[in-house]
Amino acid sequence: MDPHARARLDRNNREAELEKRPDDPQATKPADTKPLIVMVCAALAATAIILGIMWMNNTRYDGAGPRPVAEQQVRQ
Repeated sequence: MDPHARARLDRNNREAELEKRPDDPQATKPADTKPLIVMVCAALAATAIILGIMWMNNTRYDGAGPRPVAEQQVRQ
């Protein structure tokens, strides 16, 4: 960046700082997003646990054949 553009940018930033009022909206801080990230991670973990339990407790299959138990024919 050339010196003139940098000086103009600095001047604009100083003027903007002088115009600021206490009730002006501020940018969000990165710390504000931490609870959201924690909630998303907790939801993903809960989903993985629930899907794992469902997979382990799948009673449609007996494990001996590729077809569900309800679709197997009884052999006599």
